[in-house]
Amino acid sequence: MPRIDAAMNKIGPTASRGGKGSKDDDKNLRLGLDRDDDKTQKILLRAKKRMDRCIQAESENRKNGLDDLRFKTGEGQWPADVAAQRNFDKRPCLTINKLPTFINQIVNDFRQNRPAINYSPMGDKGHVEVAKFYKGYVRAIERDSFADIAYDTGFESAVSIGWGYWRPVTEYKSPESFDQVIRVRRVRNAFSIYLDDKIQEPDGSDAKFGFVTEDWTRQDFEDQWPDADPMAWSTFGIGDTYKSWVSQDTIRVAEYFEIEHEERTLVQLSNGHTGWKDELAEEIKSLIDAGIYTIENERKSKVPHVKWYKMTAVDILEERDWPGKWVPLPKVVGNEVDIEGKVRLSGIIRSAKSPQLMYNYMRTLAVEVISGQPKAPWVVAEGQIAGHEVSWKTAHTRNHAYLQYRPVALGGTPVPPPQRQPLPGPTQGIVQESQQAAQDMQAVTGLRFDGTLQERVYDESGRALRELRERGDIGSFHYIDNHARTLRFTGEIYMDLIQKIHDTPQLVTILGDDDQEERVMIDPDQPVAFRRIRGQDGRQIKSFNPKIGEYQVTVTIGPSYATKRIEAAESIMDFVRALPPAIAPQVMPLIMDVLAKNLDWPGGDEIARRLATLVPPEALAQDMQDMPPQAKAMVQSLQKQLQQMGQERVLLMQQLTDQNAERAIKQDKIDKDFEAKLLAIVQKAEASFTKEIGAELKGLAEGVNQLREILTNPDGEVTDGQ
Repeated sequence: MPRIDAAMNKIGPTASRGGKGSKDDDKNLRLGLDRDDDKTQKILLRAKKRMDRCIQAESENRKNGLDDLRFKTGEGQWPADVAAQRNFDKRPCLTINKLPTFINQIVNDFRQNRPAINYSPMGDKGHVEVAKFYKGYVRAIERDSFADIAYDTGFESAVSIGWGYWRPVTEYKSPESFDQVIRVRRVRNAFSIYLDDKIQEPDGSDAKFGFVTEDWTRQDFEDQWPDADPMAWSTFGIGDTYKSWVSQDTIRVAEYFEIEHEERTLVQLSNGHTGWKDELAEEIKSLIDAGIYTIENERKSKVPHVKWYKMTAVDILEERDWPGKWVPLPKVVGNEVDIEGKVRLSGIIRSAKSPQLMYNYMRTLAVEVISGQPKAPWVVAEGQIAGHEVSWKTAHTRNHAYLQYRPVALGGTPVPPPQRQPLPGPTQGIVQESQQAAQDMQAVTGLRFDGTLQERVYDESGRALRELRERGDIGSFHYIDNHARTLRFTGEIYMDLIQKIHDTPQLVTILGDDDQEERVMIDPDQPVAFRRIRGQDGRQIKSFNPKIGEYQVTVTIGPSYATKRIEAAESIMDFVRALPPAIAPQVMPLIMDVLAKNLDWPGGDEIARRLATLVPPEALAQDMQDMPPQAKAMVQSLQKQLQQMGQERVLLMQQLTDQNAERAIKQDKIDKDFEAKLLAIVQKAEASFTKEIGAELKGLAEGVNQLREILTNPDGEVTDGQ
């Protein structure tokens, strides 16, 4: 008999189907509840009926999905009777599980190119800065929640069995805080969630209810809810309908979401305001009564509200309002087929079972054929191994350095030495069928490249490798595309929760595309969607009112920011290598800081900042398109001042140059006057000196003449005057 599991649960017989023993189930539930209000009883009855409906609608998918998971792990890859018979006969029964390789190819490709949630403004009230805030805040939520684990688990489940989930939740920031934060949790067991069986959207965005089930031990249940009666079902005689809720050792506790609708009046005033009539301020109502404002349009509208309950089959343990407007159970699907209104979900395992079974059988058969053959025998002529029998008998178990034999002649002709006869091996048909089974697995999974095969891709060009990968992605890209659709719905849930849980001003952290943190203010009371305010430290910070404006959620698929940095660095290096030598010296200083920033090495940012100081200022001019008007005016004013200062500097330099030229002319004139006066003084001195010397020389000459006359006239008398 096959083993019974939760996926095989069916709805028990009820009175409407003529079932015996379930006739009074609903009556027992109503009478057994120790509650006074009928509303609670109706909630329990409605939840039970919906749970039973989901179990019935999903029973086939769950049975097949559970079989797929076991097949994925290698269980059930041989029919039970065949495996039992082969084990009894002591024949090999090998399982060479190739399926995880195909699954990992899709999942790991998804991990390398993760879809990302983006927001863009819509209408006249949407602001581009608020859209950036939403994106940065969601990135922070995903980082703090380790959302990649939740997304990967849901995606791998969809690839394997056809569906998966993750859970956006809200929780208090700390036990001492009233501030709530948004988190996303993984759903490890996709069978624990039951979503509305009437949904039409693949992401479950139109679900009206949903369950998240969990089995508690009796002791843990009593510790958590000591006032609840864990034996209520036996006391009130609950029948087959509740088999999925109770067992001997555990109690099933379910989180139950359901959407209720509240009728409200929507009004449009003459001043353009549109909102709920019961939320109009008193001063606005007085202006309407005074006739200053008038109600231009008015209509009734049903507003959805989500209620959350934690319950057993017979008791509501906890309840509260869920702040969002959707059932927060995003669903990602693999392959979805609707056959006569019955939806069938599957992953890549479902179609690959037969080729995998065939591959296991053929590989086992090949091993069985080879192992069943005897050791390769030696062909020996009679008398050739006489005297050496021992070494020849152990030749198949020992590595002898040589084997001796006796030469033997037959009819005078020497007989050839002993020879080993080759084994036939597996038949060609077995080998071909094994290869065909492997090709069939590629065909049914949509994956061309089998990671278990050593294909020669290392000698192919980059373009050829990209085309090879694209061809491999074509057959499996719908899994990633389905995940992107569910992620888009998740982004809408995030945006809705952000608007609901932040009802007081609060500082939060957002992340940029480069994972740089930024502290911003969420102020739901400010009159504009975006503005800049001064923080406690005196610095300006951004302030947002996420409730103003409409925003569209989109999802982009591509490599992560870190991967883009590496690709950018490689592209810049290729660009640098392609630069002509004549202009390379002029271009390199302009891009070296960008190259250093994108290189994945320690200290790259510091090197980029230092290199940026060498870049000309005009090359660092930034686009002011997204700057506030006040900042633009300030920057433009400073630019004008700098321009004026530059002009004044040029004028002063010209004046200084003129003054220096005039000073040089005056200095030259002074130098020349000095030289002329000095020359005149020298000339005068020379003339006076020459005159005095001439008089002295004349007197000396006369004295010499007189002395000469005396010497030439010795008889002459010397007078007194001589």
